[in-house]
Amino acid sequence: MKIAITGGSGYVGSCLIKKLEEESWVKEILSLDVKLPHRSSHPKTNYVIHDVTNPFNDLLRKFNPDVLIHLSFVLKPSHNKKHTEKVNLDGTLNVLKAAELTTVKQLIYFSSTTIYGAHPDNPKWLNENSVIRPTSRFQYAVDKAKSELLINSFASDNPSTKILILRGCPVMGPNANNFISQTFQKPILIGLKNYNPPMQFIHEDDVVNLIKISILNEFAGTYNIAGDGTITWSEMAASIRARMIKLPSFLLSSITEIAWQFRIQSDSNSAGLDFIKYRWTASTDKIKKSLDYQFNHTTQSAWQTFCNKKT
Repeated sequence: MKIAITGGSGYVGSCLIKKLEEESWVKEILSLDVKLPHRSSHPKTNYVIHDVTNPFNDLLRKFNPDVLIHLSFVLKPSHNKKHTEKVNLDGTLNVLKAAELTTVKQLIYFSSTTIYGAHPDNPKWLNENSVIRPTSRFQYAVDKAKSELLINSFASDNPSTKILILRGCPVMGPNANNFISQTFQKPILIGLKNYNPPMQFIHEDDVVNLIKISILNEFAGTYNIAGDGTITWSEMAASIRARMIKLPSFLLSSITEIAWQFRIQSDSNSAGLDFIKYRWTASTDKIKKSLDYQFNHTTQSAWQTFCNKKT
């Protein structure tokens, strides 16, 4: 089997490629990314430096993959909204155009539970039928939701292609490299006074294993994925003995927004604070029942593997 991956040099992409290289049924892997990975090459994998904002129809047609996995996406908030949108949305469109011309058998897209948004009226558990309402001004979630719409349109026009959308919570593990792991690299952790919502993580190994199984079984559909259970912001801080300063919501929001607008900090605008203010936990009942999949790591154990690596 031949597998093409966008964003193959990123956190999830690197873990996935390493796993697929070990599988006897994987013949070749094509990785497209704007950078090369920080790991040694393998005879099965061809790394090509390519920006997904540029079409790659000819490149994909030549490789002729059975499966196309779309991971390339800008996660970190940016002041350059147009560029981020170009990577996220034009990149998705270029993936879909290439998939259509190449007639891949399966398209796998790694989406996010952030598309449900962090809102005060969220139910305890959001499911795949919950309203998609990404938090305003949190571009990552907004673009993820728009990309899903593009993919659903593609699915209607290409019924022979199996489409799998995995809505993942933040990925955690010993190799974690995302906004959560980066936040906990700082000497002081900021929290919101009177707010301590439960959060979810999925272990990197579960993501990789699930994608592998999905390829082998040609799974299709849309599914939330997360480790069982939850962990609060304060529990996370306590587990690594981080010093936390809790500020009133209005004060921290104002400070964060001013610092963002004046480019004093580039972590996020104030919209990002909603994710440590309101609950946005997703139910995984559908994938457990429909695909008979059980996650090997809980949210707590996924977090602990990151903590163990950090220390």
